[in-house]
Amino acid sequence: MDLIASYNTAIDTIAAFADMPRPLLHVHAGMIIYLGAQLFLGTRRGSLVAVLLTVSLAVMHEVMNRLFHGSWRWEDTSKDLVLTMFWPTMCYAVSRFRRWRWAHRAQIHALEQPRSLAAVAYS
Repeated sequence: MDLIASYNTAIDTIAAFADMPRPLLHVHAGMIIYLGAQLFLGTRRGSLVAVLLTVSLAVMHEVMNRLFHGSWRWEDTSKDLVLTMFWPTMCYAVSRFRRWRWAHRAQIHALEQPRSLAAVAYS
């Protein structure tokens, strides 16, 4: 049995064991890959590397599907990629926004601090 057929059989086995719709499996797979990458990389918050690893594995999965079926199924492929990447992308975006907001607040706080008397005397 070749690699492509073995891969497809493994995916079918996972889907049968999970007993849930394929779109939901894509959502779970995306989060498992993303969180696993973060755990492996040791990052505390959203990691671009984890997002890139997730999208790379999702694209590789879709390429394997294309090789197995003999042609692209663009409607299915696009839905699968969106479902796989939605929550990892949202986690990364929220993390980036929180980092930006924290830095922005720290900058505003620093500007609002009154200058010391010594700094005022020498200016």
